Amino acid sequence: MTLISGLKNLRRMKIGIVDYGAGNINSVYNTIYNLGYNPKIIEKPEQISTFEKLIIPGVGSAFKSLEILKERGFFSEIQKLINTNTTILGICLGFQIFSEYLYEDGKSKGLNFIGGNVVPINNPSIFNIGWNKVQLTKGMANKIGIKKNSEFYFCHSYYLNNVVEENKKFILGKINFHKEIPSLVVKNNFMGVQFHPEKSQTNGQKLMKYFLNWEIK
Repeated sequence: MTLISGLKNLRRMKIGIVDYGAGNINSVYNTIYNLGYNPKIIEKPEQISTFEKLIIPGVGSAFKSLEILKERGFFSEIQKLINTNTTILGICLGFQIFSEYLYEDGKSKGLNFIGGNVVPINNPSIFNIGWNKVQLTKGMANKIGIKKNSEFYFCHSYYLNNVVEENKKFILGKINFHKEIPSLVVKNNFMGVQFHPEKSQTNGQKLMKYFLNWEIK
């Protein structure tokens, strides 16, 4: 295979972005498109299994979003892809739904893949909005091609807490904002980020590019 034909095959990669009414769809789509790929918006749950790369954005109420994901059949279809060769990227709320329980606007049961509970950063809740330096492991920073302490854009008031001991090794990036907040988790075929790579300029683009090239062997 020549380099040109290899690049063409790469550009034909089937990348799907789940649209369940709670995601920053346009920004995520444009970031991937500007990297030279042609992502598709997934509006029906039965389409999910046809993609090689699955991206789950998320902004807004956890309780309402999970209600929609379950009612529309997305939740069960995403669950089927856990521990498969389909790589999944969960962004912000799309990351948090992989916890056991979420407590925003009520108690919701998540996918329970990474364990832990999603709770307020402080009570009363405060927002983490803006740029923050993520402390990455050396290995993860090298894979992405960025510094160990690299800035990403955050917008959230709830965070992943009480991660079960056996899953702590999957936390490869964190910030300190009133609490120690897990910000990058990689487990099997799942990558979850608390920040918004689609709003994080060069660092976000590099992380997205790493995800799109990431393969499960």
